[in-house]
Amino acid sequence: MGVLNLTPDSFSDGGRYLDPERALERAREMLAEGADILDLGAESTRPGAAPVPVEEEKRRLLPVLEAVLSLGVPVSVDTHKPEVAEEALKMGAHLLNDVTGLRDERMVALAARHGVAAVIMHMPVPDPATMMAHARYRDVVAEVKAFLKAQAEKALGAGVPQVVLDPGFGFGKLLEHNLALLRRLDEIVALGHPVLVGLSRKRTIGELSGVEDPAQRVHGSVAAHLFAVMKGARILRVHDVRAHREALRVWEALYGGDRPSRA
Repeated sequence: MGVLNLTPDSFSDGGRYLDPERALERAREMLAEGADILDLGAESTRPGAAPVPVEEEKRRLLPVLEAVLSLGVPVSVDTHKPEVAEEALKMGAHLLNDVTGLRDERMVALAARHGVAAVIMHMPVPDPATMMAHARYRDVVAEVKAFLKAQAEKALGAGVPQVVLDPGFGFGKLLEHNLALLRRLDEIVALGHPVLVGLSRKRTIGELSGVEDPAQRVHGSVAAHLFAVMKGARILRVHDVRAHREALRVWEALYGGDRPSRA
C-alpha cells in the first residue's frame, strides 16, 4: 500500500503532493515501483496535528482521487470524517481507512451501504492532537486486540463485507508499546482478519536506528516491515514502495513455498 499524503504538514512528506498533477505523477511512480493499493489522505494524523475542516479536506482529496481512480488500481481513502468518506465512496474508492477505528457509527453504515472493506485502526482516543497523552496500557497487545476484535465484530455485524486490522503503530503508543505489538503481532493476526502494518519512517524507526530525518529511515522501515510479514501481516503501508518490493521479492524467494500469499 503506497502512501500518498495530500497535506502540507504530514510528518515525512508534507506539502510535496498538494498539487493534483504532482500527486498523480507520484501515484504513477508508486504503481511502477510495485504498489498494489494506493492510500490517499488529506489530513495529517501525526501527534499534535490540527484538525482540517471538512470542506478543506474534500478540496485536497477529491480532485486527486478522481485522477487516481482513472489509473484502475485499488484506492484506499484515509479519513475519519463521514462527510468526506461518503463523497469518496460515491466516486468509487475501494477501501475506507479510518484511523479512529470505526468509532463513528456513520462510518460503519457508509462502508456497509457501499459494500467496501474498512481498515479498523487502534488509537486510544479518537483525536490525534491528544492521543499521546493517553499512551498508558497494562498490556498493550491485549488491549489493542480486544478493541480491534470488538470493532470488527460490530462492523461485520452491520454488513461491512470485510475488515482489515491495524494495530496503530505510533498512534498513542510509545516505543515499548510499538515493540510489544510488533513482537506479538501474531496474536492480532490470530483474530482471522488481514492485518495492516504501517511503520514507514515513523519515530519508532528513528528511535531504534538513530536516524533523525524521517525521509532517511528507509532501511529501518524495511527491516521492521519484513519482521511484520514474518509475523503474519498481509498489507504494508509504506512511503518507499520500490525498496519494500525489492526486499519482499528476496524474502519470498528465500522462504519459497512457505511464503504468505500476496495481499
